[in-house]
Amino acid sequence: MSTFRGAVKRLNCESKISTIFFDLDNTLIATRKADAKACSKVADLLYCEHGFSRELANETATNYLTAFRRCPDNPDVALAQWRSQLWQDVLPGTHKQLAGELYGRWIDWRYRYLALSGEIQTMLQTLRLQYLLGIITNGPTAAQWEKIDRLALNKYFDCILVSSDLPWAKPDRNIFYAACHYLGVLPGQCVMIGDKLETDIQGGIEASLGATVWLPLPVEQRIAGDRTMNDVPEHVRPDAILDSVLKLPAMLPPTTSFRGRTPAQADQCGREQKTTRNRAAQYNRILPEIPDLYSSYSSSSNDCSQHSNGSTSSSSSNSSS
Repeated sequence: MSTFRGAVKRLNCESKISTIFFDLDNTLIATRKADAKACSKVADLLYCEHGFSRELANETATNYLTAFRRCPDNPDVALAQWRSQLWQDVLPGTHKQLAGELYGRWIDWRYRYLALSGEIQTMLQTLRLQYLLGIITNGPTAAQWEKIDRLALNKYFDCILVSSDLPWAKPDRNIFYAACHYLGVLPGQCVMIGDKLETDIQGGIEASLGATVWLPLPVEQRIAGDRTMNDVPEHVRPDAILDSVLKLPAMLPPTTSFRGRTPAQADQCGREQKTTRNRAAQYNRILPEIPDLYSSYSSSSNDCSQHSNGSTSSSSSNSSS
């Protein structure tokens, strides 16, 4: 394993890489940072426009952020209604009527801070000419698809899997096999990059992907429960550690098994994208027809039998990743 915080060295993969799988939250988009900044803006609003003391304004925004991170959506309630309720719950009794306004301002600020930078957009556009690209994300269906839609991420990816649309979540190897199945690639041809050792890296390793890349959060963004290498099994060691997703292209092997495509072909592939969403009904769960993925891939040239069976973690987890 190598740590790359300056010059970047290339991954050493046994198979040629054709496919890159990205985690969503805190990998492609700075979810934790954006949510905190949006809440800080709401605190300023409460202080400047609604007569809150600075202490009460900060406390209200912090309490909302805590509640939101604990339960980002309620499948029985529309997203806007649920989040407005969370604001109402943390507001003092004299200001409950502000809940709707605060939600509207918060969501606008949130997506302003979540927007992909120009550098990341260019990176994805360039990578798509040489590789198949996928998103594999854990989290609630509605909350994850809202981010994907509002940030217009569909156009960059050939495959998008949201765990709550499936019977598995990372680190269960089957969610990785599902992505491989949809794209017609072998696990050994794939790289997984993500911020969580216990889901992105452990799952990628146990699915026998070609390589895993860890993108740990900066120290100032870490919260209780974030895992380090002292907290995961010994076999959970990434092939590389990066401090920026923008460094990924420089570390990819110089040759690829993907035959490449022109920008026009990449755009056409985007229209034929494979996702777990039923586009006929917004945020409707579907169960794709897929074979016995473990049997299929454990008998391939990228033998998975050396690892223990995949995790049984529930795909309905509320923690996004």
